[in-house]
Amino acid sequence: MNLPVDRALSIYETLADRSAVKGTRERLSKHLMKIYLEGERDPHRLTVHGLSYLRNFDRETDSRN
Repeated sequence: MNLPVDRALSIYETLADRSAVKGTRERLSKHLMKIYLEGERDPHRLTVHGLSYLRNFDRETDSRN
């Protein structure tokens, strides 16, 4: 499960040109584990789900500030 988490964080940090907020890895891991337990096993699809999660998380964080 770490591969999709690591890949999503790495890709997102590069594309968004920002570092992950503290606790992001844990939140992302929980989110992807939920999707995995729901039946998604493809690591590439899990990475895409992770990228989508990070984008939405960033938007929520930015809207609070």
